[in-house]
Amino acid sequence: MRAGSDMRHVTVTMMREDLPRASLVLAELETFAPDDRPLLESELPEIPGSTFRDRIRRAWGHLDRLVALLGDPPHADTEPLLVLRREQLVEIDQWLADAWKQCTPCEEDLHQIEDDYQELHHLEQSLHDFAGLDIDLSRLQGGHAHLDMRIGSVPSDNLARLRDVLELSNHLILNVAGEGETLRILVAGRREDAAVLDSVLHAAAFQPLIIPESFHDNPEALREELGNRRAELDRKCEQLRGQLANWLDTNHRQFLRARQLLVAAEPYVSLHGAARSRGTLAALQGWIRAAHLPDVEARLSESLSLPFVLESREPRADERHLVPVPVQNHGLLSPFAVLVQQYGVPRFGEFDPTILFAVTFAGMFGMMFGDIGHGAIILLTGIALHRKIGTFTYLFVLAGASAMLFGWLYGSIFGVEHWLHPLWIAPMSDPIYMLTVALAWGVAFLTLGSVIAIANRLLSGDQAGALFGPGGLFSLILYLSLLGGLINLAQGDGFPPAATLVIVATLILLTGYQWQSSDTPYGERIFTTLIETFEIVNGYIASSLSFLRVAAFSLNHVALSLAVFTLADSMGTIGHWVTLVLGNLFIIVLEGVIVAIQTLRLEYYEGFSRYFYGDGTPFRPLRVGRSINR
Repeated sequence: MRAGSDMRHVTVTMMREDLPRASLVLAELETFAPDDRPLLESELPEIPGSTFRDRIRRAWGHLDRLVALLGDPPHADTEPLLVLRREQLVEIDQWLADAWKQCTPCEEDLHQIEDDYQELHHLEQSLHDFAGLDIDLSRLQGGHAHLDMRIGSVPSDNLARLRDVLELSNHLILNVAGEGETLRILVAGRREDAAVLDSVLHAAAFQPLIIPESFHDNPEALREELGNRRAELDRKCEQLRGQLANWLDTNHRQFLRARQLLVAAEPYVSLHGAARSRGTLAALQGWIRAAHLPDVEARLSESLSLPFVLESREPRADERHLVPVPVQNHGLLSPFAVLVQQYGVPRFGEFDPTILFAVTFAGMFGMMFGDIGHGAIILLTGIALHRKIGTFTYLFVLAGASAMLFGWLYGSIFGVEHWLHPLWIAPMSDPIYMLTVALAWGVAFLTLGSVIAIANRLLSGDQAGALFGPGGLFSLILYLSLLGGLINLAQGDGFPPAATLVIVATLILLTGYQWQSSDTPYGERIFTTLIETFEIVNGYIASSLSFLRVAAFSLNHVALSLAVFTLADSMGTIGHWVTLVLGNLFIIVLEGVIVAIQTLRLEYYEGFSRYFYGDGTPFRPLRVGRSINR
């Protein structure tokens, strides 16, 4: 599947006064992606709307502050959007500025009340520390001529010992309050013994409490006073909120009209360099899918009052990487599409690897983790966690189903291989055969990747890369010829002369291309030519050997299961079953994660890096609403 292969570059030429309405029409359709490149700069040097854009930003600033203060009043989403004219913008900007001036005193008073609430909260928290003390707290503040008084908290376990030590040092605990692990105490003694008291209290983990200066009564009286203060603040806050609500009721219609017009103006503001003008003439350029062109032209004809011209063309070869690619709805393959996008976005016309990625990922995961029981747990885990993992449920289900399928082929269920007869082969019965299968899989994977790479380069106009580049036609022929010759040699039939001839010819072609494409001095050119040609050959060999891990992990899975059974058999009945359960969980979690990572590595480094550019531009259509570039 080719990404966004039906995209067209469009230029809409119109009268400048129709530009805001045209942008709103295109935003409502959500099929137009602006193109900011200065393609029309020589004919239309001006970018319209700079003054308009500044006023919009200022008006939005006032509106945002009003919404934060008044709340967002309900509005009908079905209201038709109106084109904001310049004189309307001046009027709305001034009205919002005046509205903010009217509401500013209430906002300042509310901020002051909020500060008072915070101060009151801190006082209530402090008062909580003195609960249970029937003492005028003002008497505990400040210094005394001969008396040293301390109020604070100590752990309840230290109280008895602290009381004894204080009595020996001529100090008294006058009051104890609180319960649980921490108690509040009041200690008194002679001022000349302050140093002794400091050391004793420190040893008892005493934490002093700070008495606010406003506390001039006992805690109960102060609590009543703070309650009265809170009630007064509540009354003032409710009064201010009422004033703001009345203002909003009076100005509700104008408020909603201002917001509606600002929202409608955002598409025009968001165009930036995609719109250009000179005098009364303007043009709008961007990208639209070919299937949407008739609808776009029809809607513009209905909406614009003056004539316009819509021109479209296919993307040029030099701008294919700039063509925005619409997001595809991959359905069940959505989690694989997310993983593909972690690597990159397919460029215009490039092969979208999502389906191939899903199939090969499932195949390699199942081959490395083939077990009916373990696969079933992965599948059921994905279903059980579907609310948390969302579309990644499908990845768990597909990976688990693939593991179950290969479990049938291997005859393995929870690591036991004698309950079922394998439909294909038990991995440990012939490890060499498994390694051969993995190598064959790798050859097929790399060959398919090279074929896709050749097609992508030809479509993007890179004929030289399609023929001579890494993964190109001649390097693929070299790889297959070398592979065929080695297979023939391993079978005892010698290295075929035809393969030798093809290898030599392709090496000469690749070396000659590397030589011609380099403009460095001769000594350096010889060195780089040899190195780059060697890298092409070595890259295929190293990549082929990387796929041996597919067989290695299938053997490792069996080995881990055998280790778990061996350990379980050495224990008693209860230990046997506990070891089996924990061992299988260990295999599922640890090996499952490792296998998934190794599969992704093969996909990314041996697959995507070979045939996937991944430097495409996501399709971001013009939409009605706030602009992210305000």
